[in-house]
Amino acid sequence: MDNAGDPLFADQWHLDNTGQFVGTRSGEDINVIPVWNDGVKGAGVLVAVVDDGLQLGHEDLAANIAANKSWDYRQSDNDPSPASENYHGTFVAGVLGARDQNGLGLRGVAPRASLAGYNLLWNNTVLNTELYDAMTRNLSEVGVSSNSWGLSVDGLGEAEPPTDTFWHDGVERGVLEGRGGKGTVYVWAAGNGREDGGQDNSNYDYQANNRHVIAVCAVDGRGQRASYSEVGANLWLCAPGGANFLSGGGMVSLGLPTTDLMGAAGCNGDPDCQVGGDYQNRSYTRAFLGTSAATPVVSGVVALMLQVNPALGWRDVRLILAQTARRNDSLDADWSLTVPHTGQPQYSINHQYGFGVVDAAAAVARAKTWTNVGPQQIVERSVANVQAIPDNIGTALQQQVSVSADLVIEYVEIDINTNHIYAGDLEIVLSAPSGTDSVLAETHDCLIEVPGQTPGQVTYQVRFGTCAYGYNPWTFGSSRHLGEGSSGVWRLTLRDQGNQGSSGDLIAWTLRIYGRAP
Repeated sequence: MDNAGDPLFADQWHLDNTGQFVGTRSGEDINVIPVWNDGVKGAGVLVAVVDDGLQLGHEDLAANIAANKSWDYRQSDNDPSPASENYHGTFVAGVLGARDQNGLGLRGVAPRASLAGYNLLWNNTVLNTELYDAMTRNLSEVGVSSNSWGLSVDGLGEAEPPTDTFWHDGVERGVLEGRGGKGTVYVWAAGNGREDGGQDNSNYDYQANNRHVIAVCAVDGRGQRASYSEVGANLWLCAPGGANFLSGGGMVSLGLPTTDLMGAAGCNGDPDCQVGGDYQNRSYTRAFLGTSAATPVVSGVVALMLQVNPALGWRDVRLILAQTARRNDSLDADWSLTVPHTGQPQYSINHQYGFGVVDAAAAVARAKTWTNVGPQQIVERSVANVQAIPDNIGTALQQQVSVSADLVIEYVEIDINTNHIYAGDLEIVLSAPSGTDSVLAETHDCLIEVPGQTPGQVTYQVRFGTCAYGYNPWTFGSSRHLGEGSSGVWRLTLRDQGNQGSSGDLIAWTLRIYGRAP
């Protein structure tokens, strides 16, 4: 492969990790070079970058911008280019689809994909109608919707419910009608609420745990969970997202190199954003970290898959990514194996990593020969048996439900309704007939943001007495039963392990299984 056409490519450790930086380990990348060598670069696939803007005229993006497909919610026109500060969407676009072999900058995972930018987040107010529009705009054409954002506040440990159904209705319509009925593939950041000892879980986010999205976690340059990356039974897979770490007595930032707003308008050069050793050419930056950075990596891989097989349905894309993900951090104690239904593959699963780290070459190879799965079916069972949850006395409440239908599982949702006022006290575990467990909620503190000592600084304090929101009701999601059988006894276990002095009842719960006939 000729890298001379992209001067900064040698720094893109997430694409080709040779151990070139402190904090990296050779081979801990997404294995994409063999795909490019076969001429697969995402050509013909339209990817929507839903974010705070996208600089359409950026020197390393302009060649890949789809004409008249972007949207500016501020001015109601086709140019979402920000004047300054809103550089996040341009970061995302560079990781996903910066142009290759043009003598400039770097390259994206899918360097010939077509890009459209929707600046939904151009300010702090998101209108419901715009939210729906951003999920459904250019519906017949958008193959991938890349979303490095979320409406829930990371780090608080709160299961904040939606105030309406606009977002849900949009993604549901997208998977049903997008790409001529094959479905738009929604890729979503799992969340960064684990930083600095945070206890957030991606399953407390109603967007990241929605069955229509691919929830993406982040690993560092050694292939281990990035400190900020949220855990959760809903996670699908991870990608490199960078990390900050101590080295030589100081803090080192290993971000993903990407495009910045051109000139001095972006992050590079802003003292509140830039990192040490950033590029002299301020149109590029090393400062991009987070599940926000990991998400466009996966979006780019999906674009590569859709180039080689445009007939893939949105569910097929998910299955291929799960089957081809690479088991990383192999010594982590949370790894376990599913118990597959007859004829189904066995998956490695982990609450920190989902099915593992995305492998571009393996995913594209599988996509070429994939046969689409049959129609999705739904099985639902409800239990309404009000029982007290024992209050921190070492015993648990367990209820169960029997399922007779025999489906190959694709995703599981669990609606839980309790009147426990401190939801953070509860550990909630769903156990499948196979014995596979999904930890839906962990015992944790609910936090509240308080102003710091300097302008713009935020610190956190424990919220005592009651969480701002409870599981009343709340829908959890789990990917961990993929490929298993649905029939048998399912058990729900609740343990109050907190010290907040509060108690409550389990009022009702519903098990909803999405799958297909064997």
